[in-house]
Amino acid sequence: MSIDAYLDLLGVRPGAAPSLDALARLQRAHIQAIPFENLNPLAGLNVSLEIPALLEKFAARRGGYCFEHNTLYRHALALLGFETTALLARVRMTAAPDAVTPRTHMLLLVDVEGERMMSDTGFGKMTPTAPLRLVPDLVQDTPHGRYRLVRLGDEWRLEAEAGGEWLHLYVFDPRPAYPADFDMSNWYVSTNPVSHFTRDLIAVRTVDDGRHVLHNARYSFQGPGRPGIRRDLASGDEIAQVLETTFDLAAGRVPGLAAKLDAIARRQAAA
Repeated sequence: MSIDAYLDLLGVRPGAAPSLDALARLQRAHIQAIPFENLNPLAGLNVSLEIPALLEKFAARRGGYCFEHNTLYRHALALLGFETTALLARVRMTAAPDAVTPRTHMLLLVDVEGERMMSDTGFGKMTPTAPLRLVPDLVQDTPHGRYRLVRLGDEWRLEAEAGGEWLHLYVFDPRPAYPADFDMSNWYVSTNPVSHFTRDLIAVRTVDDGRHVLHNARYSFQGPGRPGIRRDLASGDEIAQVLETTFDLAAGRVPGLAAKLDAIARRQAAA
């Protein structure tokens, strides 16, 4: 991969040497340049983790989910001289407190300037838009909210502040994962009929002052100090239009997606 092609997509030039500032600029630029979405799994299409395929997809007004985002992001960091470790996490959002969830989320640890940072570009509407220091219980500000990492023995839990409470996002340990692990997890979440990525539409576009979120036929926008916006979309065509305009996604080019969007709109109307 040409690193220039990736940086052109992001619209940044982080500097010649790895640094905390460069990492922060890259992470935020990546998240704001490339939406989070699951159109391929929803439409029953393959999700490739090959670097050329990812770069081509993102450059063609498409986004992806954690394995796609963080695979390309890690490859770019390596080309820029950063030392990274790829990990798998167990998602805790919406899970019962005693549930043991599978490792279905990818994130990175980055060692830079003598510090170990957690960096993630693919956790949807709760993605931290800045690297987080791997320090227990330290409340850390990002451009889109406050986060903290809680130590649980050999594991860490990422939490986000929302409405005065701390939400449990995911749990990970620092043991490295490998391409075969990500291939397996990627295949599971993109093909299993019980995976929410094969059943529900999810799209997130992060902008300077907040995040646009689409969950099935419900659109919302939330940002610090701004009144929230929320509305239901009435048809598959309206969902597709919002994907194309608000999220800048080439939804019309995804084979089989239109029928899925129509079904989602009917399902939400019936509910």
